[in-house]
Amino acid sequence: MSGRPTWGSAAVTGLAGFVAGLLVAALLVAGRSSPRPAEVTAPPTPSATPAVPVTVTAPVPSPATVTSIETSPPTTTTSFVEVTVEPTTSTTVTPTSTSPALPLTSGRRD
Repeated sequence: MSGRPTWGSAAVTGLAGFVAGLLVAALLVAGRSSPRPAEVTAPPTPSATPAVPVTVTAPVPSPATVTSIETSPPTTTTSFVEVTVEPTTSTTVTPTSTSPALPLTSGRRD
């Protein structure tokens, strides 16, 4: 069993890889040059321009049109239906022979 890796050896190998990755990341960050300072420019000087009156014209809306439609009242139709109900006849069925009742069993045989 000496050639087969165990969980402990896998954990040590994984931890070593993680630490090596952190070391590489730290070296990359440390070797980076510092950021250059931002260039500051003076804001442009405001120039004085005289105000000019402006006239705004909008199109005149057209007048609203109202349309009225007259409708006639609905027509009513009345229909009469005659229904005749015939009396029903009931029939009683009586058994011609009776069979003896079977005993109830639980299904177990002792």
